[in-house]
Amino acid sequence: MPRMLWTLSVSSFLFLSACATNKTRVDSQALRPENLQGSAVEEAAQAHIRENEVSSEEVEKNIEMPYKSAYGDIPMDQNEHVDKWVRYFTGRGRKHMETYLERSARYLPMMKNVLRENGLPEDLVYIALIESGFSPKAHSKANAVGYWQFIRSTGKRFGLTIDTFIDERRDPVLSTRAAAEYFKALHNMLGSWHLSMAAYNVGENRVKRSVTRYYTRDFWKLIKQRRSFPAETKNYVPKFIAAAMIAKDPAKYGFAELEFQDPLSYDTVALQSPISLSKLASNLSVDVDELQLLNPKFRTDFVPISRGSETVVRIPVGRATDALAALSMSVTSQPRIVQADHHFYRIRRGDNLSTIAKRHRTTVSQLRRLNKLSNRTLLRPGQRLKVPDVGGDGIKYVTEEDARQPSGAQPASGISPAVETRDVEFHTVRRGDNLSTIGKRYGVSVSELLRLNGISSRTILRKGQKVRIRPEAMPKSTRHVTGKARKIAAAAAPTVKRNAMVGSAMKATQSQRKHVVKRGETMWEVSKRYGVSLNHLAQVNKVRVNHRVMAGQKLVIPD
Repeated sequence: MPRMLWTLSVSSFLFLSACATNKTRVDSQALRPENLQGSAVEEAAQAHIRENEVSSEEVEKNIEMPYKSAYGDIPMDQNEHVDKWVRYFTGRGRKHMETYLERSARYLPMMKNVLRENGLPEDLVYIALIESGFSPKAHSKANAVGYWQFIRSTGKRFGLTIDTFIDERRDPVLSTRAAAEYFKALHNMLGSWHLSMAAYNVGENRVKRSVTRYYTRDFWKLIKQRRSFPAETKNYVPKFIAAAMIAKDPAKYGFAELEFQDPLSYDTVALQSPISLSKLASNLSVDVDELQLLNPKFRTDFVPISRGSETVVRIPVGRATDALAALSMSVTSQPRIVQADHHFYRIRRGDNLSTIAKRHRTTVSQLRRLNKLSNRTLLRPGQRLKVPDVGGDGIKYVTEEDARQPSGAQPASGISPAVETRDVEFHTVRRGDNLSTIGKRYGVSVSELLRLNGISSRTILRKGQKVRIRPEAMPKSTRHVTGKARKIAAAAAPTVKRNAMVGSAMKATQSQRKHVVKRGETMWEVSKRYGVSLNHLAQVNKVRVNHRVMAGQKLVIPD
């Protein structure tokens, strides 16, 4: 998978340019190494990737035509390294390979067509097989996403939109175009497909250093050197060749009874207004899962209108006329935030909830809540754990109808309600936090956070720092007072608030209404059960809002 974009230093690698020149297509001049400086990379990527949607019928016609790559074919060397991976895919990894091969039939024609558009060898499509198994939901521990496993920065550099509502790394066409641009640039730079694939995995700078250090551009010689590449990269090219050999002739390797998926086919409609995918599915009388599978780049039910480009939605073949009529009935407005999206993390030996939470910039309580774990649950190596995305990277939304439901009700979409934040006045900064992510979490603008905390946009937040997210509370009796009287009342507000807290605590103590905590329960769940605010519950019991309660513990419930 691509780890980082290149910082080109042509002077140290001029001897490779002659090897690449005679294989470069005319329409790829902008992607030569000597031209890829600064923003030129972004402009070239945008120009090449932002092409019109190609219909599935057109793809079928293009694929049937004979083709020869302008960049040359990928050498399919067969040696002991490749044989090792063939044995794995036909042995221990057979179950996974069967799934990948069956799924590949859905995407191979479309992806091969994109590679042809760029003059690249069709066999590069099997990089997606070993990277993601052709799954749009693939998510690595390095936060690489989608078919071609782009990290966020690389995807954006190659023109892919990645925001709250859209992640084009999950789109089979757009992500393949981005991967094609990356591979063209790598091949222009390195002059070898084996080295280009190694660079796609480990980064081109590491490959250039190894080539310079060991005086060879032969991949098979480089992997014999102890410090040339990480073990994953040394296995990357052999793994690709083994997967490509099996995918081209599955029956030869014992994969005879596969149930291949149908090739991706669809019609498209352009949007004039934001819509809801579930509404469109309902109005078209199609399964919403089918519509979401055709449009994996939309991260939520809400489909926004893109700025500066046409927003296109894919629909089942033959439904274009019906869709045009259904669009006007599927219009919706931008919904509110409810809960962060998640991906799966596979537990390794030595992991615990604390180390996993730190690595993924979340909290132990969030992990417990998301995975329904109790304090006594033991983690097993190999177990899959849901981990929330952070930084607004994967925000879940609900429709307008869900937003209008009373608090505490379960949304129609099946998404759990968010943690109550109305009574929270301060946020404790955690590693990775910034004003933007804090603002999104609590529904407060960055400018409002700056004003409330008396800081500038250049202020650096420190871990453990308290950031005010709500205006300071004032007693009801002072809300309509103006002038000097307001200032006096505001000054007295903290005392009034403390007295109110003491009064509430005394009242709760007198009534002696208590709750015995059950296994897996949280402070928030208890507050919801009795219809009291989380802050009030914490104040009465003299604990923090994020206090972890234990099974059997007794909590005083205020009236």
